[in-house]
Amino acid sequence: QALTQVAPAATAPADIGPADVLSPTPVESPPEAPPEVPPESAPAPPPVPVDPFAAEGLLDGLSDTPLASLSSASDSKFEYQGNKMAPMPINTAEFGAKWGSLSSTSPLSATTAKVATLDQFMSLCESIGAHKVEAISATNEGICAGIVGGSIVALFHGKISASAGGAKVDVTIKSSDANMGGVLAMFMQNML
Repeated sequence: QALTQVAPAATAPADIGPADVLSPTPVESPPEAPPEVPPESAPAPPPVPVDPFAAEGLLDGLSDTPLASLSSASDSKFEYQGNKMAPMPINTAEFGAKWGSLSSTSPLSATTAKVATLDQFMSLCESIGAHKVEAISATNEGICAGIVGGSIVALFHGKISASAGGAKVDVTIKSSDANMGGVLAMFMQNML
């Protein structure tokens, strides 16, 4: 017995209910794209926009140049509310007496390769405007003093310890102004 297949007659699609989107469906080849027509000539480039500020002379010689690097600034003195830190020339005994009387304490700690020795720490304090009071080589500690705006006192106590990748620098800042002390601690943290 031979089996013959009969092709179904073309009929309108029947409503078979919800479609199964996960079942495979035959893929039809896309229609052929119309042939490309070669361009007659390249379009003219768009006109260069005119800077209305420059056209009216409002830039007065300003140019579009990059800013100078902030790290290359030669003045690295700490500044608070428009006042730069100035050295406060006191001795160790005066430092000790003032240390106990200042109510605000701002500690900071960092491991850094920039400040690996006590001398580098003392130089950093001097560069931001403080006076080097004393460097104690036997304990690797240093104390410095500065004043901001003629009345805000800042005293620094730093200890340098050897650490992998540089040195661990622990600094305590005592100040007569808690906000300034906190800002100074963040400033020093960024300098380390």
